[in-house]
Amino acid sequence: MSYCLYPGCQKPQNPNETKFCQGCGSKLLLKERYRALKVIGQGSFGRTFLALDMEKSSQLPCVIKQFFPLAQDTKNVQKEAELWEQEAVQWDKLGKHPGIPQVCDRFEENRCQYLVQEFID
Repeated sequence: MSYCLYPGCQKPQNPNETKFCQGCGSKLLLKERYRALKVIGQGSFGRTFLALDMEKSSQLPCVIKQFFPLAQDTKNVQKEAELWEQEAVQWDKLGKHPGIPQVCDRFEENRCQYLVQEFID
């Protein structure tokens, strides 16, 4: 099952073989590489997904963190964006450790910011 990352999608679950969401028409491969499978967390900053890195031959599992603030006023959105950026920088600074997921990618797409991390079961 592929999960649509568009925050407003009403029918986000799609068959694996589809390239576009059957509910809203959005592309299902993020950055032409990452396929979200299911939501594993949600909060006021955004959502976290279990995903697959389709670029790797083994299609390694990974985690996609999607930042899209729920707050509507500019002051709160700006503060949440600063906290998001601080989190991403801190993950980069932590370095390699078996108990800390590595940051694999960081980018913006479709007006949302994303952080992709190694999946640790």
